[in-house]
Amino acid sequence: MAPHLSGKCGTAGRTVRRFLPLLLLLTLCLPVWVVEVAGAPLPAQRVRLRDDVSVIVGYVHSVEQTWIEETYVVDSDGLRLARMRWQSSGAGLPDKYDSYAEGFYVRELDIDIGRVLDYWFLPLNRVEISVDGAVVFRGPDLPSRVVVRVRRVPVAISILDSVGVRLASHGN
Repeated sequence: MAPHLSGKCGTAGRTVRRFLPLLLLLTLCLPVWVVEVAGAPLPAQRVRLRDDVSVIVGYVHSVEQTWIEETYVVDSDGLRLARMRWQSSGAGLPDKYDSYAEGFYVRELDIDIGRVLDYWFLPLNRVEISVDGAVVFRGPDLPSRVVVRVRRVPVAISILDSVGVRLASHGN
């Protein structure tokens, strides 16, 4: 009886081995949510979404020549503008604020932006975009469009992004 059972187990083992690559491939294709920052000429930087992800877009105002910071809370529904900080009042800047601290006017907000945030920046804006405290974009060197978007990508892309970030940090 034992040889007969081992034959069945061998067949089952071959079946599992046959379908394991397909199962792995399907798993790698499952979608995950990421926040993606793309600005020419750099490749897009993606960070997998977890709880309480924040994006800070900081830049020099083109007219006032003072620093602006916009803080967004990000989840799979998109971006929400949670806070704005600016150093001076003037062209295109809010006139209402909640507090003044450390040289900045501060306004607490709760504005649904959607899944795409589109900017046009010049080199004089000296943009810095960070995701959860890690800078993912500085620039631009030329006038260019910078897009922050929330989207789904295959888990394989997310894994490759993570490996690329780790390799880049070891190279520095």
